[in-house]
Amino acid sequence: MTSKRPCRASKGRTARPALGLALATLALAASSAARAEGPDVVLKFGEASGNYERIGVGLRFGPLWTARWGGFSLALHPELELSRMRHTGRTGPARLEQGGALGLLRAHYGEGRVRPYGELGLGASLFSRDTLGGKEFSTHFQFSQHVGLGVDVGGAWSVGWQYSHYSNADIERPNDGIDFHQIIASVRF
Repeated sequence: MTSKRPCRASKGRTARPALGLALATLALAASSAARAEGPDVVLKFGEASGNYERIGVGLRFGPLWTARWGGFSLALHPELELSRMRHTGRTGPARLEQGGALGLLRAHYGEGRVRPYGELGLGASLFSRDTLGGKEFSTHFQFSQHVGLGVDVGGAWSVGWQYSHYSNADIERPNDGIDFHQIIASVRF
């Protein structure tokens, strides 16, 4: 005779099925809406104060909306991102995984092969755990805000800097949040 034990989901594993479903749904929606421009594969590496690092990859789809204004061209791109955040200090959990979706408004200036850009983005993310190092996020769900500057070269690749902030907007406390300064590079396929 075997005994049946109640099945308990660990705190870190409860977000994985929801994360997978959310990312698959967003990928299908974004890919059907994307036009011939893109997708771009985006690589990100960054640091935050207090011994935190982030390495990630994103998939930026073609624009959902475009406009021209003077010498500027504007485009709203959907982007999916996956990353690993790491704490290199001695306290608390050492890593977590993050997945999210965002809308990224990018403004290019000029018509040449080398064009500077600025970007703003808003999104939502799921973290695999609610703590990292000494930071307490309290929820797996996090909002994200992004701002960046860079240069687009020949329409095929770009390189730049991006600041990203993740927090739960005080849905639950404590809400330590985390801010990364990142180097990003992207290649269009």
